[in-house]
Amino acid sequence: MRPFLASADLDWVPADNPETPVPLRAVVRLLVEITRAAGPDTPYRIINGRGGYEIGLINNAAFRGPTVRDGFARVSRAMPAHCTHEVLTVADLADGLHIRDGWTYDMGDNEAAHCVQQYVAALVDMICSVACPDAPRAERVEMLPHPEAGLSHLHSWLGNRVHCAPLRALDFTIRAEVAEARFPDDVLARANATDGYITERLVPDGSLPKQVSVLVAAMLSRTSPDLDRVAAGAGISGRTLRRVLQWHGTSFSELVERTRARIALDRVSKDTDASLKSIAADLGYADQATLSRAMRRWTGETPSNLRENRLRQN
Repeated sequence: MRPFLASADLDWVPADNPETPVPLRAVVRLLVEITRAAGPDTPYRIINGRGGYEIGLINNAAFRGPTVRDGFARVSRAMPAHCTHEVLTVADLADGLHIRDGWTYDMGDNEAAHCVQQYVAALVDMICSVACPDAPRAERVEMLPHPEAGLSHLHSWLGNRVHCAPLRALDFTIRAEVAEARFPDDVLARANATDGYITERLVPDGSLPKQVSVLVAAMLSRTSPDLDRVAAGAGISGRTLRRVLQWHGTSFSELVERTRARIALDRVSKDTDASLKSIAADLGYADQATLSRAMRRWTGETPSNLRENRLRQN
């Protein structure tokens, strides 16, 4: 797995935090490369047998239910906190439930779109299976076929219920008895005991500088957020990113500095259990002294003084 992550420039992503923001383009590239290596039904096999809580926010939203229908309504509301470009809509039908998953981002060729749609279909199927482990969950699934394998590789998972999509969106129709099924009590209890179901939008204003700052914040403690790497995540050249940021009245170095300052001030003030040395390391500073110099530049105070003042105020 490590070579695939490195090829997609995702080897810096922490394995223990599924909510770390990552570039969507890189994730799609990772999924396509793994599928090419392991077979056309790989996205379904990745999801099959997974516990829902390994997926993070989306499945935690779904499992609050209490029914499958209610769960997917929660997923739709939670989507802006999960992905900047994915749009999931849920519509009640007289005999079931219709789910459509589309993207404001161009996935590229049909191979990439098929891999993403198959992955989402497998997630929907898995969520339904928690409430209905035995019954066929899908009444009908429409997705783009794989350019070489078509849809035949999904017959073992979905039978004859999978069809070619007339549009570039995924359509998943669930039967009424599945839509009204309740999640088990232990699943509901665990989901409702977990913090973080609905959080703020991943990128509140949708601007490129804000998107860049979200990615920079995720990268700081793991890798160097240099301009070319961030630009590659957006599918543009470093030169183009520099020009767009300049049009917004900022620069990449200024965004990195502001992001570091925001995180540092928040952690020094609120995360009093963390040492200043560990905060400096998490922000990519060489040592605590470098953090102290930066803090004095931002606030005129040392981190220790700032923390002491905030503690006295509280």
